[in-house]
Amino acid sequence: MRLVRDREDARWMPSRFHFALFRLAAFLRLRGMAPRPRPGIILVIDRDQSAFENHAVSIWIAVTLACYIAAELPWVFPLAILAGLLLAFTAMQFMVVIGGLIVRSTRANSIFLMSLFILVAAYYARATSWVRFVGWHVLALAALNAVAAVIVFALRGAIAKREAAFAA
Repeated sequence: MRLVRDREDARWMPSRFHFALFRLAAFLRLRGMAPRPRPGIILVIDRDQSAFENHAVSIWIAVTLACYIAAELPWVFPLAILAGLLLAFTAMQFMVVIGGLIVRSTRANSIFLMSLFILVAAYYARATSWVRFVGWHVLALAALNAVAAVIVFALRGAIAKREAAFAA
């Protein structure tokens, strides 16, 4: 486990983020930032250490699944969204357990679940109701993340150089 001590700007190290969009945003933020010493702070450098990223993606997936479920329910829209959220949280837990039983690796399980999420988005993107916009939103963000991944890959040398400045 890598640690960075006494540097508040280490929060923006791209290696602390999981998705390419967040890595690219972190690199752009870090690139324009001067070193910010802060005695006593210790930051873990791990790709799953960004609370904002974890919560943002989790909420996005939950709301998206709630919209898919609400589109299938024959109820009044606000009630359908509420029921959809409750069912989405249950479905997410169920899929994590089932995915864990099918795929034993955490990384492979994440790929499996995100692929399933994108396949469901592709299904709903073909719908004729309001939910097609939700499906297209997911597909657009997945494509945008793929473009960001190519950019981050091209910038890997510059990112490594910037992160090397944090070595103790």
